[in-house]
Amino acid sequence: MSKKKAVAPDKSYIGIDYGASNVGVALGKNGFVTPLKIISGKSTNAAISELIRAALENKTEAFVMGLPLTAEGKETAQSLTNRKFAKLLKIMSKKPVIFVNEENSTQEALQSLTIQKSTGKRKAYSDDLAAAIILRRFFQEAPKGA
Repeated sequence: MSKKKAVAPDKSYIGIDYGASNVGVALGKNGFVTPLKIISGKSTNAAISELIRAALENKTEAFVMGLPLTAEGKETAQSLTNRKFAKLLKIMSKKPVIFVNEENSTQEALQSLTIQKSTGKRKAYSDDLAAAIILRRFFQEAPKGA
């Protein structure tokens, strides 16, 4: 993760906030990011198929996936799970998967929601926003050019 991948100009990227229950998906191009959808994470193969479909429909360059790290930047137990999912996604899609530290992305997404419903409802709507935050961090941190 120390080596940053350059952002290819005029290319689209799919942002992923991976979870065993839900996978948040966002789309970004030229630094502009939008939440796309939330897909079920209960079936790894089905989730990967939907991500590949989204990548094909949007002609994306790569996937940008959140990697949960501690405040000190160390791997967590969830990091290993995310890396396994990313490896399968990379093999099946034949597209690169770029990791971005996802620390506090879900909390940031929840804070940005103005839905005045229960916390559980807000959480259900936050996964695609968290994916958008992860993708925005990629655009902000990655070197420009290809």
